[in-house]
Amino acid sequence: MPKYMVQSMSAGILASSQYYRKQRTPHVTHDESERFTADAKADYANEHGIEMTNVVEGTYRSGQGVPNNPNTIPI
Repeated sequence: MPKYMVQSMSAGILASSQYYRKQRTPHVTHDESERFTADAKADYANEHGIEMTNVVEGTYRSGQGVPNNPNTIPI
């Protein structure tokens, strides 16, 4: 069963979005998790037209199943 990295992003009163990406290996490297977080943060900032410094990172998790939240975005 494929495993996924998931993390939510938010900013002030804007709606929160959860991002996910399939892991390349069963144990995620630090570089892979940092790249995922940076990509999710950049996408959220771009989508909402805000500076990346205003984006609040939610809890990062790896080894997860495919999220089924309607606000989930694959990156």
